[in-house]
Amino acid sequence: MGIVARPLSERLQEKYRINDQTGCWEWTASVKRNGYGQIGVREPKPTMLDAHRASWMVHNGPIPKGLCVLHRCDNKICVNPAHLWLGTQRDNTADMILKGRGNFVTAHRGEDHYAAKLTWEMVRAIRADTRTQVAIAADYGLRQGYISLIKLRKKWRNDPLEST
Repeated sequence: MGIVARPLSERLQEKYRINDQTGCWEWTASVKRNGYGQIGVREPKPTMLDAHRASWMVHNGPIPKGLCVLHRCDNKICVNPAHLWLGTQRDNTADMILKGRGNFVTAHRGEDHYAAKLTWEMVRAIRADTRTQVAIAADYGLRQGYISLIKLRKKWRNDPLEST
């Protein structure tokens, strides 16, 4: 006679502890290198599943194709369904940038970027210059296409003087 697998909901409930200060249900079992909890599932085929995704499925049902399970609390080991929400990868990236996580260093943009060849003063002068883009590009040692992107505000679009 085969082994009867216990329900995922039952197994999940045994593998977290509640943090009284944050309300997070913190995963106490296996954790992947990236910091997210994981749990083994047998159906539809044996595999490891992110614990927060398993929690979402137990409490809310299937995860629609193309959506991610995101954390409001930014705690990778949290499996509290009240702290989870569905979003796209774009939502996930936007949330990460907004909260200052990940490898996004927002301070190194524009003239603060290590490879910047221009300053904001130069960018403003380029935008005000009425000569041909070819002539402007020659003066700055840039390509005409880059001058076009500056004038169209597709490059250097967040002028600190315009946001005040």
